[in-house]
Amino acid sequence: MTTSEKPGGKISAIVRACRLISRMNQANPEVPKSDALYYQMLANYYTRLLNAREEGKFIAAHTVFFPSEILYAMDIVPMHTETTTWMMALFLGEQAEILAAGAELGLAPEICSPHRGLAGAFALGALPRPDVMLWSNLICDNTAKSGELIMELNDCPGFFLDHPFQRSEAEEKYLISELEDMISFLEEKSGQKMDWDKLSEIVAGMDRQMELFREIGELRKAVPSPFHIRGFLQLLTTDYLCPGQPEATEYLQALRDELAEMVRQGKGAVSPERFRLMTLFVPPMYLMGFLEKMSQEYGAVSVVEPLFTRWAEGRLDPSKPLASVAKKASLIPERRSMYGPLGEEALKDITTCAEQYRVDGAVYWAFMGCRHTCATIRLFKDILNEIDVPMLVIDCDIVDPTINPQEEIREKLEQFFELLEDR
Repeated sequence: MTTSEKPGGKISAIVRACRLISRMNQANPEVPKSDALYYQMLANYYTRLLNAREEGKFIAAHTVFFPSEILYAMDIVPMHTETTTWMMALFLGEQAEILAAGAELGLAPEICSPHRGLAGAFALGALPRPDVMLWSNLICDNTAKSGELIMELNDCPGFFLDHPFQRSEAEEKYLISELEDMISFLEEKSGQKMDWDKLSEIVAGMDRQMELFREIGELRKAVPSPFHIRGFLQLLTTDYLCPGQPEATEYLQALRDELAEMVRQGKGAVSPERFRLMTLFVPPMYLMGFLEKMSQEYGAVSVVEPLFTRWAEGRLDPSKPLASVAKKASLIPERRSMYGPLGEEALKDITTCAEQYRVDGAVYWAFMGCRHTCATIRLFKDILNEIDVPMLVIDCDIVDPTINPQEEIREKLEQFFELLEDR
């Protein structure tokens, strides 16, 4: 396999795209302040990664749902692996190249495409080489195995963080001990010590961010709903990339204030609002612009995403920073419904969301590379049918556009909107 790019080539392109969008947003008075803050936050995140090697910084690549709060507290530069693959698809449209490189490594199409693309990008030398690889079993087997491959491709050491499946005092103590071992590993490999005061500050920031996530969720219940469909991805990546960071808090506060003002004025994200949708799983990254246009065209808005944006109740204690980092893992939306036994609590949350957010229909983006979530399709469809909420299932891939062409997706959505219109 040839390595045609210099290290960080894809990151540099993402930074340029984010800076361009940020400048355009700042120059347009009609664009909400939160949008400009979001893209500036993205640009800053990837700029730190791009410049890390030149500045002598230690880089830690990590998979999704990994406690990067610890990395920030140790002045280690994080690289969120799956989100970076998403951004390459969203901003660069070059997913075919990295997916092909992943296929050359022997990764089958059934494997999660963000992980296939990530491996391909590293094999091409298009991403900065990490000093360590950190991964866990949250959320799936793709994540649990991806770390080993990235270690091999980059010839770097790694640490596997084992999350317990159940939630009890014993499991919480076990996870804290795992975090302690990981910190010792990072101190040894990086030569940098944990700054416990800084971690406490970050935990306080993360606690504030969770409250803002919940406030935003409450505002989205309004009729009409003020939240644009693109905001789903923005909320996801805010926590994935910048947990507890001041720039993330600034963005969320600006978004909360904008939504509150829209609700006060009775304004919605679309006008007129015709269809209130529940989104299950993640729509394809490369279709975000298309879905925004469809939203405006048909007056359809996603009002809630139970699997990804609905945080559980609970507070973090800055005086107990490591215990709080462990506790956060049980509060994230994905942990409640996508990891461990799928209990009545998670199922009840689906129907509660449908009722509280006055949902007309649900759209399940059936990502073929995510076997454990696709296994819930029939279950979710049945419980929503019991409360007379129809659900559309769209086969897709998060980053690979060859699975289901845009034209077919448009046709399915149009047919679904016709069904909702006739009800």
